[in-house]
Amino acid sequence: MTTETGIDPAARPVPTTVEEFAACDEADLEIVVPWTGPAIDPATNSLKEPLPHTYVVATSGGWPRPGAIEVATELNRVLLEDLWGREGLLAATFAISQKCWMSSRALAVWADEESLQRFLTSEGHMNAVRKTKNLAYAWEGTRWVSSSPVLPTFDEVRARLAEHRERKKK
Repeated sequence: MTTETGIDPAARPVPTTVEEFAACDEADLEIVVPWTGPAIDPATNSLKEPLPHTYVVATSGGWPRPGAIEVATELNRVLLEDLWGREGLLAATFAISQKCWMSSRALAVWADEESLQRFLTSEGHMNAVRKTKNLAYAWEGTRWVSSSPVLPTFDEVRARLAEHRERKKK
């Protein structure tokens, strides 16, 4: 499969570590679901009102194995139905980089840690995590508390995940 960028990810050697996958330049990162959720005005795709003074940002990303896209898409559909109904979710967005072995990125803003934790430990999320282990080459995630008045970006996500990987090494 040749991507829109003219690069065939299958023609390159597949990385063996999260660090190697993450080193890929996701310049082609495409937002596939723009910011959506209770805090977002769908007409303007912007915040309805200022974010809380502090909130939790959670992110995850992974690199699906060939042939896993259809199964992963169905898992995501079920998971997103659950996510959008979760109390405490403020907003979420999702992106994919075709060039970087179809890397997928999720970014969500939660009112508090408890709301995020209820989602992460829900049956639907735990089921998706168990199944994803067999569908992805690698997966990573992290979270942090923010007081920024603006929504986080995928550039910030990459920096936070790099910091997280460095902390895990130590």
